[in-house]
Amino acid sequence: MPARSTSITSQGLSLHLVEWGADELPAVVLLHGLRAYGYWFEEFAEAAAGSFHLIALDQRGRGASDWAPAGRYTTDDYVADIAALVEQKNLHRYALVGHSMGGTNALNYAAAKPPGLEALVIVDSAPELDPRGLARIREELGRTPGSFASQEEALDFLRPLHRRASARSLATRLEWMLMQDAQGRWQWRIDPKIFDPRMTPDPPERSWKAVADVACPVLVVRGSDSDLVTRDCADRMAAEFRHASRAEIPAAAHMVVEDNPAAFTAAVLPFLENTLGAASR
Repeated sequence: MPARSTSITSQGLSLHLVEWGADELPAVVLLHGLRAYGYWFEEFAEAAAGSFHLIALDQRGRGASDWAPAGRYTTDDYVADIAALVEQKNLHRYALVGHSMGGTNALNYAAAKPPGLEALVIVDSAPELDPRGLARIREELGRTPGSFASQEEALDFLRPLHRRASARSLATRLEWMLMQDAQGRWQWRIDPKIFDPRMTPDPPERSWKAVADVACPVLVVRGSDSDLVTRDCADRMAAEFRHASRAEIPAAAHMVVEDNPAAFTAAVLPFLENTLGAASR
C-alpha cells in the first residue's frame, strides 16, 4: 500500500499526516525532530507497513502543516497536537516513536498515561543534552539562509549537515523542507521562528519527571556517534523508566533514522512487534 496524505486539525491548525499500512493494523505514530518532516521516516515506514499502520505527523510549522500563530511551539502545544491526532484518527492501540524534539513531545504525552498507548520509542532524545550537540544545532540555526536561488544551492547547504544521508533521503529533504515562491526562489516550508538559535530545551527536571511517570514499555535508542545524547544519559533513562530496554545504533550520529536506516529498523521493529504487535497475532 503506497503512502497517502491525510490531515487533522489542532488548535485551529491544519496538520499534515503521511500514512502507510492498513488502517486496521495497530498504529505507530512517528514524530520527527526540530527541522524535519513526516516523510523523514519513509524507509522505516515502508519496512514496517506490513505489520503496522504508520502515521507520520508534519509537526506544526513544518512540511505541509500550518505555521503556528504567535510562535506557539511549546512542548504543551506539540502534545496537544498528538492528542488531537489520536482522537481524530480514532486510535485504540498504538505506539509512539519520537526523534529528538519529537522524542520530547512523545515522552510528555506518554507521561499522562493515555489509554491505548502500549509502547514508546525515544530516539536520540534525553532530559539532559550534551552541550556539544546543542552548540552545533544553535550554530547551524544561526547560519541558515532564508532562501536559495536553486535546489542545487539548497543541497549544497544541506549535504554537509547530513553527511551520512542517502541520495534518496536528501532528495526527500528538498521536497519536504523547501517550496518555490513566485519569484522562483526556494523558501523554507519551516516557520522562520523555528530557526531561532536561542532555542532552549525543556528544563531537565520536567523531562526526568515525565520519565518516571511513563507506564508503558519503552525502547531508548541512541546513535553510537551522537553528540547530543551521551551514553551515560541514555543508560540512566533506561534505568529510570519502569519498563525499558536500550539500543545503540552503529554508524549513526544524532540523525539516527537517516544515518543507518537498516540498523534502526532492525532494532525498533522487533520491539514494536513484541509489544504493540503481540496482541494482534
